[in-house]
Amino acid sequence: MVFAYLGDALWVIALAVMFGVSRETWSKTRPGQSVRLPIGRIGRGLGVWALPGGAFALSLWLALQARERADSFDAAAIVFGVRATAASLIALLHLRWMRAALDELDRGDAA
Repeated sequence: MVFAYLGDALWVIALAVMFGVSRETWSKTRPGQSVRLPIGRIGRGLGVWALPGGAFALSLWLALQARERADSFDAAAIVFGVRATAASLIALLHLRWMRAALDELDRGDAA
């Protein structure tokens, strides 16, 4: 069960970082402004909040998986590894996307 709690802690940290960066990006953009991401130029709301929202949903599903496999050490360790890796990679992806979007806004390239 320790792995489940450690995985929860990692996800809380990752989601806090992601939502904090999203809130900062939201405050630096104006309503109706599009945000350019590697997947293309999309609306402000979707571009800023979709990845953290999807990550939150994924974290809930992975938390349920961790609790179902808490009785087996091997399965719990594997699920913990998946949770830790997913949390860090998704957070890094989001940070990179928001940095690129804010850099574009600073240059004045945004529509």
